[in-house]
Amino acid sequence: MANGRLILIALCAVVAMSLAPVLIKATEANEVTIALSRLAIAVLVFTPFAVWQGRLWQLSGRQWLQLALIGLVFAVHWLTYFMSIKLSTSAVAALAITTYGVQYLFLAWLFNGERVTRVEWLAVGGCFAGCLVVSPALSFDNDVSRGIAVGLFSALLYAALPLLHQRASSIRTLDRTWGQFFFALLFFVPLWPQSDWALAEVDAYQLLLLGLLCTVVAHGLWVKSSTELPAIYSSIIYYFYLPLAMAGSVLFLDEALTPQKLLGAALVVGSSLALSLYRFRRAQVLEKD
Repeated sequence: MANGRLILIALCAVVAMSLAPVLIKATEANEVTIALSRLAIAVLVFTPFAVWQGRLWQLSGRQWLQLALIGLVFAVHWLTYFMSIKLSTSAVAALAITTYGVQYLFLAWLFNGERVTRVEWLAVGGCFAGCLVVSPALSFDNDVSRGIAVGLFSALLYAALPLLHQRASSIRTLDRTWGQFFFALLFFVPLWPQSDWALAEVDAYQLLLLGLLCTVVAHGLWVKSSTELPAIYSSIIYYFYLPLAMAGSVLFLDEALTPQKLLGAALVVGSSLALSLYRFRRAQVLEKD
């Protein structure tokens, strides 16, 4: 029964997350303006809770450096993801970012020495094949291909975040969440001259929705559900992000849903889902042995 409630919470979080690429593509605000507004709202909301708990002042110098590194990686991830959306389309950018699951596997192999089987490498290949399918040409002469390339780099940074959070596990989840947003905001402050606040009223509402719904609410719900649910549940639920983002692009942005996009999405989600199930099953077998 508890799992059912957490699954519903996780689904609500993913629905809220999937609106982000649609809103980012729709607004006239540029990438820096979007990031600054979302981060400022998140910091304003999370700071009272983090300060009230009183644990921040007990962190060591090393732990503050860990939070700063997490914030830096998160800041570059957001900047490149927003660039990917603006360059290509919200659906294509969402497809590229969904490859973070297989990219995490690569990073875990590279930095943690985790063994990667042939089946897992096949899943990696399937994901990247999905990106190639939606690319108009194997060239950076078009915005869509450039958007995919930037999106893949953003996904790599997104995949690195769990590894950084694992290494900072001595810091409480709330404090790490606050630190991620706070230091990301600090790293964006020097980019303020590139922001543009001469926006229409509709853009202001879109930025507010991005900050409150797609950042604070979505992130808060996802942290709770992904922390308490078995990992396999969270993995499967997260892959609803891509079809939901694609549906939002069609409904709100009149984006064409081509056979290439459908095939690319099927390859990315299918490969990622198969990888999650394969690793879950393999872990079960190892536990029994």
